[in-house]
Amino acid sequence: MLLGNIHQLTYSIGDTIILEQVSAELPEGACIAIVGPNGAGKSTLLSLLAGEIKPTSGSIEWIGKKPSITYFKQEQAVEGIVDWEQSETSLYRSKWSVPEEAEYASASGGERMKMRLSAALSSKSAVVLLDEPTNHLDARSLDELVRIINEGKATYLIVSHDRHFIDQTADFVFEIEHGRLTLYTGNYSAYRKKKEMNRAIQEQHFIQQQRKIAKVEEQMAQLAEWSEKAHRESMKKGGGAMGAKEYWRMKAKKKDVQIRSKRMRLEAELEKERVEKPEEEITVEFDMKGRRKKGHRVMELKNVRKAYAGNELFKDVSFTVQAGERFALVGANGSGKSTLFRMMMGQEDFEGDLWLTKGMSIGYMSQAVLDLPEDVTLSEHFHADSYQEQGMIRTQLTNLGFNKKHWQLPLGQLSQGEKVKVKLMQFILEGTDVLLLDEPTNHLDLPSREQLEKTLSTFPGTLLFASHDRYFTERMADNLLVFEKGSIRKLPQSLQEWEEQKTAPRKETSIDERLRIETELQAVLGKLSMLKPGDGEYAELDRKFLELSKELRELK
Repeated sequence: MLLGNIHQLTYSIGDTIILEQVSAELPEGACIAIVGPNGAGKSTLLSLLAGEIKPTSGSIEWIGKKPSITYFKQEQAVEGIVDWEQSETSLYRSKWSVPEEAEYASASGGERMKMRLSAALSSKSAVVLLDEPTNHLDARSLDELVRIINEGKATYLIVSHDRHFIDQTADFVFEIEHGRLTLYTGNYSAYRKKKEMNRAIQEQHFIQQQRKIAKVEEQMAQLAEWSEKAHRESMKKGGGAMGAKEYWRMKAKKKDVQIRSKRMRLEAELEKERVEKPEEEITVEFDMKGRRKKGHRVMELKNVRKAYAGNELFKDVSFTVQAGERFALVGANGSGKSTLFRMMMGQEDFEGDLWLTKGMSIGYMSQAVLDLPEDVTLSEHFHADSYQEQGMIRTQLTNLGFNKKHWQLPLGQLSQGEKVKVKLMQFILEGTDVLLLDEPTNHLDLPSREQLEKTLSTFPGTLLFASHDRYFTERMADNLLVFEKGSIRKLPQSLQEWEEQKTAPRKETSIDERLRIETELQAVLGKLSMLKPGDGEYAELDRKFLELSKELRELK
């Protein structure tokens, strides 16, 4: 059943059109994800649905009585308005670990967000509008939000950059681009597949239409050539009878009529069914330029321990990172992921050994991206001596989403998302061998996250990153560094494989199997002790050691 319709909705501010003739149906009880780049008009659409602002033209038509609507905003002053003691609100707060004694005025940003979200979800409204509800939610709280939405009876319209969250909740996707709205059935993954398929079909139809246009234009050119010849013959003086001149005049006239007819048919066809050329998919690629010789190992940790004022983060940490491997650092907040990055960069003291291969350049991007010169403009930061190199840099920056207005802006005036892109471009130009990225998708909208994934997919070096973006993690990592129980484990598996393994029932194993693995492990260790890291067999034995260690841990 339909709850309502968005009909030819247009919203503009001055001469700037935010939404243009947007139309869509609103199915009752559905969860609709609204996606698109920053500034596309996603939050504007929510405000229009909530009735906070009026459309320039068009309408929102509710079927029957206008439903009750709750609007959760990213930032909102609600102190003194919401009854925090209301039973269901209190229940949500409890599930999201917001202390009962916490007061809104003195609560942290994350607690305030959870308190407001609790009030929105317990409102019992028929329509619930949620603008970035997953900010500040840990994995457990996010799972609870997914459960509430999936079991809820309301119609949900959600703006979110969390693709895994959209995959788990959405029945439909509204994509807003260039002021237009396109409806897709299914979750985020289904939307992306459908969009890519539509683009491929459009591109094929465009190519076919261009071939037809070229063929018709070739025919018109041939007719025009014949017509010109006929006109020349009809204008010749002497040597030809009057009948011959009339023949050529008629022939020229006939060709001109044919040309006009073909042109009119072509123009009519294009006006009726013109296929626009799909927008070029922008690309940014790493180029390592092969200027460094790379060993098999990039880094190695042996018996590493890190503590702050007696508070131990992790101990007895030993693992090896091979060139070209891709690791996701996973673990609870405060488990030491950012600390490990700083240790690798020589910014933190620790106990034990941390070895980095020589000749490798390491690019480190912190969460806040604080190491950019604030007063230097984008143009100055990426200055190049040659015109050709400068043109290449400008093209890459344009592909990353920068335009002319950014060239003379000081880096300090860029948004956090733009600073992330500046660092990425810096790594590309420097030909960085190893990337350490701490929450790289923070502050990026959906198109920018997709572009980051495409760019990093071309990176041939070694990648270690920490991210709460599950979708990004599953696509970019084939190994894990798991921070838990005061240690760090290296696992040669994806996030999904690890989580499935954790929830799978343990297999009963025999004492003989355990003894076999322990015997093999001792044999491998004996061989490793006789070799140096640069020896030919070392890498293979090291890999075997890790596999056996993993099997033994699983048995235990």
